[in-house]
Amino acid sequence: MRQLLLLLFLALFSFAFDKSVEYPKLLQQGPAKMWCSVCGMNLAKFFKTNYAAILDENSTKEYCSMHCLAKDYPNIQPHLKKLLVVDAKSGKWINARSAWYVVGSKVPGTMSRVSKLAFATKKEAEEFAKWYGGKVVDFKEAFALAKKSLAKEEHMIQAKRHKMARFGRLLYHKRCHRIDQNFTNVAKAKAYIKSSGACRGLRSKELQAVALYLVQKSGHRIHVPKNAKCPVCGMFVAKYPRWATMIVDTSGHKVYFDGVKDMMRYIQNHPFKRAYVSDYYSGQTIDATKAWYVVGSDVTGPMGKELIPFGSKEEALRFMKDHRGQKVLGFLQITPEVLESLE
Repeated sequence: MRQLLLLLFLALFSFAFDKSVEYPKLLQQGPAKMWCSVCGMNLAKFFKTNYAAILDENSTKEYCSMHCLAKDYPNIQPHLKKLLVVDAKSGKWINARSAWYVVGSKVPGTMSRVSKLAFATKKEAEEFAKWYGGKVVDFKEAFALAKKSLAKEEHMIQAKRHKMARFGRLLYHKRCHRIDQNFTNVAKAKAYIKSSGACRGLRSKELQAVALYLVQKSGHRIHVPKNAKCPVCGMFVAKYPRWATMIVDTSGHKVYFDGVKDMMRYIQNHPFKRAYVSDYYSGQTIDATKAWYVVGSDVTGPMGKELIPFGSKEEALRFMKDHRGQKVLGFLQITPEVLESLE
């Protein structure tokens, strides 16, 4: 009976913990300051898991979670001057690198299955862990765990985003005026929607969905004509936007493929000017000659075994570890023998 009461007590506490504060002090500036610079989530709603990166020229990027910080870290690391995190106890900003973290408590994670809450002192972290469970670690260990799980978590998150973007498309056509601007992230899209009044009556989740759709349809993605067929396998490429690749041949014509594998087969016998692939996580268009490719993973494309493209080698290596990949290759390392191994 005593154990049952204790479990009920802990369960109630896990739901009672509030990640928001009454007056959150957001450090990010500009029209999009209310939203995470990576995923577009409301920063105030998840304030007790917020991070702020102070960059060169005193600009600041704010994140809703350690997950989003880890995702953007390769981009900000060369410019990072100071890293702050919100103390889960006081709701105040503290130095992230000297903070202590409770990892895996009963409190739900933000953008992650495993929560990571920061505290100013080790004693406060240990006291929290007594009630909520979890392991007390320093920043180095907590961040290493976040980076290790990043690829697996992004795989799940991207599937949800694609589904939400489809819902956003329906909302956009029902409740919004035409928006011609292109957006590089969700926060900027949300800021535009709010300031322009282009959409009517959107609640928080609906705003997120429409913003995701606008980012998805923006110019930094490969736009495939509905009637475009892969010249290698004959499949309609528009059915598989996540896997779409494209080359511009020597005559300036665009040729589309339903995966890297077929594109690489084609260019073995056809000269080209430029080649583009879709980053597996973000869907963004990247230069195929500068991308990194995971071979032999457990993730398959429309034509079975596939070369999985990434904009950074770090993300490719993480994906390889999480999805049983065999190796990471650069563009020039993809030989006929590599392609034959994918048969």
